[in-house]
Amino acid sequence: MTSNYVEHDALVALLNSVGDDDRRGRFVHDFISLWETRSQRLMKALGNRDFEDADVVLLSIRSSSTMLGAWSLEAIAGMVHSAVKGFDLQGSLRHLPRLQAVGGATCQELLGVLESMRRPDAPAGGARSAKSA
Repeated sequence: MTSNYVEHDALVALLNSVGDDDRRGRFVHDFISLWETRSQRLMKALGNRDFEDADVVLLSIRSSSTMLGAWSLEAIAGMVHSAVKGFDLQGSLRHLPRLQAVGGATCQELLGVLESMRRPDAPAGGARSAKSA
């Protein structure tokens, strides 16, 4: 699988450290299922000029993105976060469309990785190696 949004080696390392197959899948599924909630909470916080809540949401996005090897998402969230910490509403809003697009694409790629882990014919050395560790 070609990666555009997730560094698979970082993801595999994380999944190997999480534990059994159920926990591995649950961690990734939790990130995916929380993406829309986090995105909406961020938009609401910025709409209300609640920079404190926006900060909390962005810290969550950034830390989980880092753990998953989702470097593009982390970088864009970092740009929004820098603007939020500077109370720059326009700067924050400028990056939101890209954050949402990359977040959605990252979630799709993560779903693909989970699917490849479940397939017995997944390529060796890819995400499936987390299952065999």
